[in-house]
Amino acid sequence: MVGMMVVGMGVMGLLFLNSPISLEMVAGVVVIIVLAFPLAMWLTRRVLGPVWELQSVVRTLLSRWGLQPEEHDDVDVLTNRLVQLTSISQERIQALESERAKVGAVLDSMVEGVIALDRQGIVMLMNPSARRILVIGQESVAGQSLLEVIRHRGLSDLVEFCRTLKPNEQCRREVALQLPVQRILEVNAMPLPDTQGIVLVLHDISELRRLEQVRSEFVANVSHELRTPLTAIKGYLETLLDEAPDEPATHRRFLEIAHTHADRLSRLINDLSRLSDIETGKVVLHTRSVGLRTFVNDILAIFENEAGKRGITLHNEVSTEAIVWADRDRLSQILVNLVDNAMKYTPGGGAVMFKVHDRDQGFTGLQIIDTGQGIPPSDLPRITERFYRVDKARTRDQGGTGLGLAIVKHLVQLHGGSLRIESELGKGTTVEIELPLEQFTSAS
Repeated sequence: MVGMMVVGMGVMGLLFLNSPISLEMVAGVVVIIVLAFPLAMWLTRRVLGPVWELQSVVRTLLSRWGLQPEEHDDVDVLTNRLVQLTSISQERIQALESERAKVGAVLDSMVEGVIALDRQGIVMLMNPSARRILVIGQESVAGQSLLEVIRHRGLSDLVEFCRTLKPNEQCRREVALQLPVQRILEVNAMPLPDTQGIVLVLHDISELRRLEQVRSEFVANVSHELRTPLTAIKGYLETLLDEAPDEPATHRRFLEIAHTHADRLSRLINDLSRLSDIETGKVVLHTRSVGLRTFVNDILAIFENEAGKRGITLHNEVSTEAIVWADRDRLSQILVNLVDNAMKYTPGGGAVMFKVHDRDQGFTGLQIIDTGQGIPPSDLPRITERFYRVDKARTRDQGGTGLGLAIVKHLVQLHGGSLRIESELGKGTTVEIELPLEQFTSAS
């Protein structure tokens, strides 16, 4: 700019020396030049100032990302640097999106429910497992408080308590939720670092608690079942020891009672052993084609005398074409248990019959139908549980161990089929077992 002024003054000097130009004109030119200089400086800063600032920002970013900036960047270099920064930014954004997708995939695939809350207790995130556990649909819950999403004072109290914890501390609590089905949850709560938020991890332990209850009931039932015959045997034997030997009839009666209880105790232990072998996979099936009509006739022959004494009619309505793939010994065990049960609960003049109900997908349904007293609807869901009895006193008096249907269910499942029981009080019960028409390889 100074050079321009010098050149301008030189030109004016030449003009002044060589041309008849007035002093006023020269002075005007000088004034214009003097005024144009600060204007030019202002325009330069106005136009190039943002570029200089942008150069400074670019240099700073390049330094932060480990790139060496150049001392003097012209516009072309600056453009290249901006393109480079844009490329780096896109790579960083893609990396963040990839990490976000990975975290989202992990959260979506977790069995445990995860809920993230902000400092006000507003839901920021809830994975699909949490929705499933809390029985929440697909509607959005973001922006709602936890108490709005699931009204449970125990969870709210846990969140409040978690606010008092230090970072990396966690608290654990079991809560029972009365949803459409009752669920017991183990909830782990932990403060989120630097955000004053809270993350809740929900683990559904309903099945675990149910199994613990079943195990407790099983131990109690086994103890009771073993104690009853042992107490009877011990009592009668003590009586025999105390009685005089001159009453052989009484001694014989006591010995017969003790033998009956010992026999019942033996059956109980054998059934427990069979059930344990089945559940632990020790039972191996030796399957082959079995004609059901002939096989059912052999089973009914076992009960002919007892049925005749009690006036119960036995029917075999299975067709000769019905052929299944089964282990004959295990199938015999299944049918003997089912016919024995049907006979116990069918009064004189009733009937027990076998029918076949064809099913799709390679299975045949073999039905055992009786006209007995039936099973209450409330007992049907638990009828195949170990030691579960509808009429506890009557079944025990009749010598049952309470394990027959549990063994039947497991043996049928071992064949790849299923057990269905339908009953109506006062009209009878239908038990249907599914058996494969072709060879089935057990998963066990």
